[in-house]
Amino acid sequence: MNKTAVFITFASVATVSIITAAVLLAVRPDASATLIQLIGTALALIAVFAGTVYGLGKQGEKIDTIQRQTNGTNTALHAENTRLTNLLIQRGINPDADTIEARKPAHARE
Repeated sequence: MNKTAVFITFASVATVSIITAAVLLAVRPDASATLIQLIGTALALIAVFAGTVYGLGKQGEKIDTIQRQTNGTNTALHAENTRLTNLLIQRGINPDADTIEARKPAHARE
């Protein structure tokens, strides 16, 4: 969400609220406490909503950046993992075993 749009919206709501509160104070001062409380609550909710949306937007940008930075690396790691798994299968070793014993090459055995 654009910072300018959030500021203009908040300023507009605040301006209309102040004008409404002034008119109500002139016409019916006994009801002004309820209106002022409602205005304060509304402005607080708008501020929290704007902050939340802004934070989510920033988080989305960071996730996109991380994804772009790691895309090639993750693809290469996945391909290497697949190649090594296939190599284990070809040699008759279960790649799903919890532990894979290190075997010495045939020429190194005693």
